[in-house]
Amino acid sequence: MSTSYTVRRYLCWLLLFLSWPVAAALDDKQDELQSIQRKIERLKEELEQSSEDRSETADSLKHSERRISEVNRGLRELRQKQSRLLAELTRLGGAARSTESEAREQETRLAELLRQRYSQRGDDGTRVLLSGRNPAEIHRRIAYFAYIGRARTALIERHRATLNQLDSLRRDTEARKQDLSSVAREREAQRIALEKEKSVRQGMLDKLSERIRNQRKEIGSLQRDEKRLGKLIEKLRTLAEARKSKKPAQAKTGERPKAGEKVKSVADASLAGLEFTKLRGKLAFPVAGEIIARYGQSRDSGGPAWKGLFIRARNGQEVRSVASGEVVFSDWLRGFGNLLIVDHGGGYLSLYSNNESLYKQAGTRVRAGDAVASVGNTGGQEESGLYFELRHLGKPFDPMTWVSAR
Repeated sequence: MSTSYTVRRYLCWLLLFLSWPVAAALDDKQDELQSIQRKIERLKEELEQSSEDRSETADSLKHSERRISEVNRGLRELRQKQSRLLAELTRLGGAARSTESEAREQETRLAELLRQRYSQRGDDGTRVLLSGRNPAEIHRRIAYFAYIGRARTALIERHRATLNQLDSLRRDTEARKQDLSSVAREREAQRIALEKEKSVRQGMLDKLSERIRNQRKEIGSLQRDEKRLGKLIEKLRTLAEARKSKKPAQAKTGERPKAGEKVKSVADASLAGLEFTKLRGKLAFPVAGEIIARYGQSRDSGGPAWKGLFIRARNGQEVRSVASGEVVFSDWLRGFGNLLIVDHGGGYLSLYSNNESLYKQAGTRVRAGDAVASVGNTGGQEESGLYFELRHLGKPFDPMTWVSAR
């Protein structure tokens, strides 16, 4: 039954009720009231069941989002390992070229020594012994020939060992790079599968949320009808004059957050090492984007006012710590999705929620500007972005009073 239809019925009845038997009208309205009350009770039961279904779906979504965060963190670590490995390959290549150049120079010097040896009339050890020269001279020349032979043999062996070692390092490094690529492909496949799973569960959650919103709206409408009927029945009982119909007051909506406020200045390492208490008016935002909800503003849903900022940002964009501190929480939390909290000392905390991935774990020290997470829409959030709070001694305060105007 629509509200306008109900009001029209009441208006017609009120204009004519003086000519009706009061008892009959009262019975009709009481029956209608009881019918509405029964319908409200039934809808409340359905709403409770829908809320339970939504809670179960949210639990499933939690596990999926946790796994996605872990896989993405693993992918990031693999990319960093691959970068280090490529740098190592470059270093090894340079070392190989340097060693080969040095070996060629040594062989050139050795060849020169050999030419000098053979240029001396082709003398060898046997001829020297048979030459009848001074024994001391004979001993010196034999020792010289032996030294040249040993030096040449040692140089050749050292050069061969160096080349073998470099070749082995290249093979091992290439094998490790292929292994890492294989693992990265496997993890990427897992991430894609998990994203699909998350999409399916998110769809279920959206449908349940829509059903709950509709049920709550219908219950609210029926409760308003019930209230109006109760007043009308009381009027009939007292046989007072027909009161004039009033249009139902429209529900007051909260002020919509200001849109279009662009965030360009993002936290960097310039504030690293400074005490948080000295950063008032100097902080930068944790992510670049658009502020669509500010501290203290009412929510469209009619829930509690915003206790921080919601910054609309691109999915996967890096989230940076606004100041140095220690990560004290890094996990999934209902209503916040993948949440990371940094303790900056002095009772000050910064909160970063609805992240796609968490890069840092609890107990990790971070510096101002460090990437700690990536933007997402976890925790049932409909829009991609970052929810950011600042707290002191557990109580939230307006982050805009601490950020720089630059």
